[in-house]
Amino acid sequence: MSLPTVPELVASLDEELVDLLYERLKLAADLPPLETPEEIAREVLRMRNLAAIYRVPPDLGEAMALALIEARKQFKGA
Repeated sequence: MSLPTVPELVASLDEELVDLLYERLKLAADLPPLETPEEIAREVLRMRNLAAIYRVPPDLGEAMALALIEARKQFKGA
């Protein structure tokens, strides 16, 4: 069995990140919606940092954070 190549490792990390973000989206139904600008900014920063850890554009993390925030609002009817 050979070791994975760098592109294969990057692809697996990208898939892992998408899987993690998907799991967060599913959990959004159980969380209260974020309401204050501070809560929203903190969540956006956290997701940008998560994206940076996985070496994907921080804007992807921000977009996912905003999608999660919107999903939480919709699930809770806010």
